[in-house]
Amino acid sequence: MKTRSLFQPKGIAALLVLAGGLGVAWVVGESGRIELARPSQAHLAAGPVAQGLQASTGQVLIRVVEEQASARADSGLRARNPVEADPHTVALSRAEAGWRLVKEGHYQRATQVFTEAAELFPDDASFLVGLGLCQHRLFRDDQAVTTLEQAIRLDSSVGQAHKLLGDVYYRRGEIQTAVRHYETARRQDPNDVTLQARLVMAQRELQAEAGFDRLYSSHFAVKFEGSTDRRRVHEVANRLETVYNKVGRTFSYFPVEPFTVILHPDRQFQDATLSPRWAGGLFDGKIHLPMQGIMRDRQAADRILSHEYTHALVDRISGGHAPAWLSEGLALHLEGRADTWGREVLARHTAEVAPLNSLHSDFLELSPRRATVAYAQSYQATKALIRRYGMDRVRKLLEALSVTPDFSSAFEAVFQDQYRDFDAAWIAGQAQERF
Repeated sequence: MKTRSLFQPKGIAALLVLAGGLGVAWVVGESGRIELARPSQAHLAAGPVAQGLQASTGQVLIRVVEEQASARADSGLRARNPVEADPHTVALSRAEAGWRLVKEGHYQRATQVFTEAAELFPDDASFLVGLGLCQHRLFRDDQAVTTLEQAIRLDSSVGQAHKLLGDVYYRRGEIQTAVRHYETARRQDPNDVTLQARLVMAQRELQAEAGFDRLYSSHFAVKFEGSTDRRRVHEVANRLETVYNKVGRTFSYFPVEPFTVILHPDRQFQDATLSPRWAGGLFDGKIHLPMQGIMRDRQAADRILSHEYTHALVDRISGGHAPAWLSEGLALHLEGRADTWGREVLARHTAEVAPLNSLHSDFLELSPRRATVAYAQSYQATKALIRRYGMDRVRKLLEALSVTPDFSSAFEAVFQDQYRDFDAAWIAGQAQERF
């Protein structure tokens, strides 16, 4: 799932026009072809602002969901001829089950199924493509590169492998390598419209970042214009590491796979990110920041870094499946937004509060007035969620979403409450200021 999060230094967000972008989420269409998922979230932050899951909590729930998915896949296999002696036929059946799991968003279980298929019949490169896709969606990009390159060695024309490698390298910030893979994929399938959009965007970003250098800290790869004072870049990297630890302690989650951060010259930030003039930061799989904007005011800059890193962490824990209201609410909460802000906004716009399930996808088409209410509602609902269930269980909810993307199902499994009942209760409690 591709996520764009804009940080606005002052005032409430206006509308963001999102041009076709380079997503990293994949879906499997009815034809069985891997296709680009429609961006389902856009986080427009208001005001100033792992290698797999390492936490052990929540694993029982995840195991139950995986076992349910496994049972469905295995039952599909048993419905066929139970005596299938040919390894390739059995492997094809396993791979078919794997693609069904991918379509449902069950990437962890699908990883196991594709691994089994590849072990049964190692000469079919398409099984490795499925495995590489799952590894990429689980943020195991080093493994994904190895798997997809192995698929290409088996069959240089195997479908989607170069396209996926382009996505892997794009997310890692290695844009030139991503462009090379996208160009190869385009030669293989010149009619793939989504691939064309990715290639154009990567080429545009490559041009915008011409002359950029890199600085690596423990958990971030920071890209910056070569003429920038490196001492200032080191300062930003150090503050990012502080944010990594602070936000990580809240979620008890410290991912190993590094995050890419791009420090843009102020004159290039809006053009490079397609963001409006008021934006002070953006997350779209990478954290984009205007260099001067984060150096003027340390406190405001720390809020920006906390906000954008929270989006990145929520995206990674949930596998990109967190609804917009929850990701925005957590980002506002962890940036240190004033506790009264959301309540004051909603007090002025009580009649405009909508059900939370209407705030699962992006806020891009909302009017500025409606956007104000949406962000305030996201903040208040998230605070209510934390007060009622605790931050530890909220994290378990994010973990569950990485296994079963349906939010209502994950919510009810983790909290043993109906999602719609929580929605009604927090709104009622909001009016009484006691929920």
